[in-house]
Amino acid sequence: MGMVFKSRETIWVIIFSLILAVIKVNIIDKNKVINDQKNNMKTSQAVTEKPKPRPEKIAYITIDDGPSSHTSEIVEVLKENDVNATFFMIDGNMKSNKEAVKEVVKEGNSVGFHSVSHDIHKLYESPETTLNEFETCKKTFEEISGKKSKLIRLPYGSKPYMPEESYNKLMENDYKIWDWSLDTEDWRSSTDQIINNVLYYGRDKKEIVILMHEKEQSVNALSYIIKVLKERGYTILPITEEDSPKNYWNKNI
Repeated sequence: MGMVFKSRETIWVIIFSLILAVIKVNIIDKNKVINDQKNNMKTSQAVTEKPKPRPEKIAYITIDDGPSSHTSEIVEVLKENDVNATFFMIDGNMKSNKEAVKEVVKEGNSVGFHSVSHDIHKLYESPETTLNEFETCKKTFEEISGKKSKLIRLPYGSKPYMPEESYNKLMENDYKIWDWSLDTEDWRSSTDQIINNVLYYGRDKKEIVILMHEKEQSVNALSYIIKVLKERGYTILPITEEDSPKNYWNKNI
């Protein structure tokens, strides 16, 4: 009887083990099906998702010469109006206003560079000098913000002052040069004049790059400028490195 009992016990152990094995296989198969369904959904979404269509009308608000005591005010106006701009900064001003640099980046705005010297005689002394000024700006910005940028704007525009050798040197090093199509002339204008310049020169254009500076009158005009641009159907965007550069060398502005 002892041998029979042990045999039955052995049989039940075997049966129980087989049941556990079947259950384990079913669980694995079920998990595999679930994972396959998830992967198929992801693949389907990747296939069906299309790139967002480019807005019909685009306005880039670009702000030169900062950061300054007005930077925080400008960032706040942009934030209140739910838009972002592009700030072309001078090296020394970045070093003197580090918190302003961080604030600009934190709020989703783009940053480019506007040279070290802001002096065409120093900047274009040689192609190497031109490159070195923007490499210096790039390094300063990265040290302050932890971010990188290849966006630049030449003082007084990329033409007529920049020699071709300097232009080629910047292109060889993958810098993205941006000029402007609408000069608000805010550095010498009143708030009303700035607004009028945008109203008049911003008519009937599919894409505009607006030049502004960090001036008190510019801060005062900015909110109304944004309102006018939106009413005219513009989508206001910051410049990115993926955007095709608009400049006088490319003759596309």
